[in-house]
Amino acid sequence: MSDSITTPQKLLAELLGTAFLVYVGAGSAAATGVIAAGTDVPFSMAQLGVISFAFMLVIVGTVYAIGHISGGHINPAVTLALAATGKFPWREVPGYIAAQVAGAAAGAVAIFVTLGTEAAKAAGGGVTSYAAETGFLRGTVVEAIGTFMLVFVIFGVIDRRAVPGWAPMAIGSIVFAIIIIVGPATGAAINPARYVGPFLVTAAFGGSVGWDQLPAYLIGDFAGGLLGALAYLGLASTRARAEVDGTTTVRTAP
Repeated sequence: MSDSITTPQKLLAELLGTAFLVYVGAGSAAATGVIAAGTDVPFSMAQLGVISFAFMLVIVGTVYAIGHISGGHINPAVTLALAATGKFPWREVPGYIAAQVAGAAAGAVAIFVTLGTEAAKAAGGGVTSYAAETGFLRGTVVEAIGTFMLVFVIFGVIDRRAVPGWAPMAIGSIVFAIIIIVGPATGAAINPARYVGPFLVTAAFGGSVGWDQLPAYLIGDFAGGLLGALAYLGLASTRARAEVDGTTTVRTAP
């Protein structure tokens, strides 16, 4: 990344990137709920596939657009994992996470503006949740598994030995795949900002949210991301030590 890029530019890029992610990704889930309410069409793998594809496309486009500015983390779990493994400066972590959460909230507000307050509330506002039968422990573990896979792939594609230019496609693709299996269990947040933004905005607009579920998503996503980073670095160190840098190009997403 060029030395001419300033910290405010990086933070604005992270804010906008996360806003795009939430608006299109979480918004596609809310839009599906709105359509289903008006047509009585049961939710199926077809709808889940479309939501997953929306997440994939917005991640690919966004990471290509802002990667060279901020690194394109757009996910606090990614930022924390990079910092914890020495690949990103700790001093920039608070600003990045604040920008990501603010962007997620802005994207969630845009969902309500687009779909209408009552329709968005009825469709859940794009908030992920787990069913009672899933429970806190299982929900936490499932989110950790999904985020583990995401961050593991991110660290792999930002390895300097990886094929260049394909990181956004690889990241978007793994998100698509993760949502297909994790989505039915927890909604597949796999990104604390993607969860918190719609959660807070929906609560502010009077929608129904589960405050008791909030810790599961934060613990699962941060822990899973850190474990995914450590797992990749441990695997890569069996040969030459992987050269991973979270600040030079955007290789990362929700």
